[in-house]
Amino acid sequence: MRILFAVRQPNLFQQFAFPSFNVNEDYRLIDEVLENHDLVMELAKDIPDTDIGRNRTPVEQTLRFLVLRHQKNLDYRAMEETLNVNLADRWFCKINNDAPCFKTIQNQLSLIDGETVKRINARIMGEAYKQKLTRGNKLRVDSTITKANIHYPTDVSLIADGVRTLVRDVKRLDIAPRGLRTFSRSLKHSINRLRSLGKKAEMARRKIIQTVIGMGKVVLRQTKDIAKDTVVKTRAILSKIIAQTETVLQGEKPKDRVVSVFEPFVRPFRKGKAGVSCEFGVEVQVQEDEKFITNWEINSKPSDTEFFPRALDKHRALFDKSPKNAATDRGYWSPENYERAIDAGVKNISLPKKGYLNAEERKRQSTSAFKRNQCYRAGGEAKISLLKRVFGLGRTRDKGERSMARWIGGGIIACNLMTFARLLQT
Repeated sequence: MRILFAVRQPNLFQQFAFPSFNVNEDYRLIDEVLENHDLVMELAKDIPDTDIGRNRTPVEQTLRFLVLRHQKNLDYRAMEETLNVNLADRWFCKINNDAPCFKTIQNQLSLIDGETVKRINARIMGEAYKQKLTRGNKLRVDSTITKANIHYPTDVSLIADGVRTLVRDVKRLDIAPRGLRTFSRSLKHSINRLRSLGKKAEMARRKIIQTVIGMGKVVLRQTKDIAKDTVVKTRAILSKIIAQTETVLQGEKPKDRVVSVFEPFVRPFRKGKAGVSCEFGVEVQVQEDEKFITNWEINSKPSDTEFFPRALDKHRALFDKSPKNAATDRGYWSPENYERAIDAGVKNISLPKKGYLNAEERKRQSTSAFKRNQCYRAGGEAKISLLKRVFGLGRTRDKGERSMARWIGGGIIACNLMTFARLLQT
């Protein structure tokens, strides 16, 4: 049976054993925000109800698990440990007796959808606006990359992953065809040989890669008659990886490159960072007001110019008014976006234009208002850095596209709640 709310009961042992225990002020203020029943009812839409079986973990505790996990950037086993030994975390999550095991926490959090997390964040923003912690007068947008939890992809390693996964699936389903080749030793030997070769040994490298492609095609041919969904899906990914590898050998650049067998939605991004040639993950568009992250979108392909109009619409929906100041970097510039901001009633528009500037545009971008908004825009880099360093948006710990959306949304909510608590203390 689904249980909505949890009751915090005094523990006599804790009272006598730890009489001087005091709750952190941040925890206490965040606890007051999460006491809002509307937040629990919003999350309850993702938690199915049933008349059979044992009672589920309360929905309110599940919401607190989500926040705590990102406040401390923990995996599931570490969550179980901290809920067993940390009095402040037990108090925050309303744990009265034994803490749930890590598998229970994982199962509960896996039910949460990324769109539900967005709706919860919108309600928190509504409460912040109601308490005048934010005015909704400013808008800035920026993008960043959240890395997937995958190894660095090479063509040979991806084919090896595909072959290994395909063989594992047919054996686990007990439908392996007679004479199925696994190539486990041959693939390891080929990968090790490639690692030992220098970049100048081009012919030797091409020969090894072609050998590995042949191994992948043999496994595809031996499993072509299996109609199980998991096998068909893996075969399609492996076929695409082999095709893109052959394209590279022909001296061409493949389009829509697959970089992971296990996370096929992940894409490569070149951001021009020093020491990082390419990042593998998803692009996150982050929208902020004066204090909080009000909205975000997750994309597998960059779409900065397309996001700006939606950011304006979302700001109007949250605050029932357009921002007075809007600031972005050059990636969001387009004539249509500039006109859209004017039509929305934005007074100070700080969208740097790409390319050549005429006299009128140079004059507009040299005003003090434009420069102040660009200084405000630069503050978004600090917020993104905070999200990555503290709240886990640098690299996801979970697997799957749905889990990626939940991970990103959970980190942003934890960041907003911490900002909420700090503002209440000032």
